[in-house]
Amino acid sequence: MKIIGLTGGIGSGKSSFCKLMFVHGIETIDTDQIAREVVKPGTEGLKRVVKEFGKKVLNEDGSLNRTVLRNIIFRDPQDSTGRLKLESILHPLIQDKTLTQIQQFKQDKNYRAPFLLVAIPLLIEGIVKKREIPDYLDEIWVIDCLESKQIERASQRDGTTIEQIKNIIASQATPLQRLSFANLVIDNNHDLHHLEQQVEQIMNQT
Repeated sequence: MKIIGLTGGIGSGKSSFCKLMFVHGIETIDTDQIAREVVKPGTEGLKRVVKEFGKKVLNEDGSLNRTVLRNIIFRDPQDSTGRLKLESILHPLIQDKTLTQIQQFKQDKNYRAPFLLVAIPLLIEGIVKKREIPDYLDEIWVIDCLESKQIERASQRDGTTIEQIKNIIASQATPLQRLSFANLVIDNNHDLHHLEQQVEQIMNQT
């Protein structure tokens, strides 16, 4: 079973791709979901985030206010200090849980698919920073689309403003950086049917 690192910028369509792959029996480890789990109330991750950024990042019920935190770390795309501090807290916790889940799939005799997807939004950013590809990945697949498509999709998703989306895009890897590491490129500049066709093609080749 191959372990595939799936990546792409905000609004590129990673979730849509994973849903289509699931129809064919391909599971996904979603590191975004893991990122939420490691900062649930009572976790060491949340305690460290609050220590670094203050209680202003908490909701009244003690949960993390992601909108406030996002506004802090993406306020100025030229200033990566807050983002780097957050990453230093969360990335080790996320990686530990990711590796644990990969091992669970490898040991699950009922999971017989040819590969497992690990959706990692900031995969290329981590590779560029550390100058190495994670050794648990066999391939890297990149979902590629125009910035205008990213903005259109992301703005419809969770109420994020266009300015915030542009700031997030500016803080992420460039399309060329992603493509330079890609073993496979998925073009998501068109409609869902076009994405479905690419999924069918991938599955027919395995």
